[in-house]
Amino acid sequence: MPSVWWLLLTAAAVMSSFLASVEAIYCHQCDSNQHLHCSELWDHNSSPEPTSCDNLYEANYCIKATGMYGGRIGTFRFCSSRDRGHYCDYVKRPGDDREYRACIYTCSGNGCNASSVLRPWAGGVAVLLVVVLARMVAFF
Repeated sequence: MPSVWWLLLTAAAVMSSFLASVEAIYCHQCDSNQHLHCSELWDHNSSPEPTSCDNLYEANYCIKATGMYGGRIGTFRFCSSRDRGHYCDYVKRPGDDREYRACIYTCSGNGCNASSVLRPWAGGVAVLLVVVLARMVAFF
């Protein structure tokens, strides 16, 4: 008859297989009005590494906005919990006759930027493997 510990470890392994492990996405976060490296012509050699978006709930996307965005002109790179798509449009500022081109680009990979998700069953397989190996060692 199997021991109680064996049954508990097996149950824990099965339950852990339903858990997923997720890391936060990493995005470049900058404003070309404050950081020259953030301009439309991105310099990969002198630009800082992407930073974690773990401060934004459910951040799954990186956004690059160019032209007019939020009432300001420039290039803006930031984290987002929403997929804002890819599009360009012409917008006017209040009281200004001039039209400005504004573009939004959304991506979902690190650096532009995908989060690293372990397969839901990977944790369970690892635990089960440890349990089986421990059981085999106990027989020798």
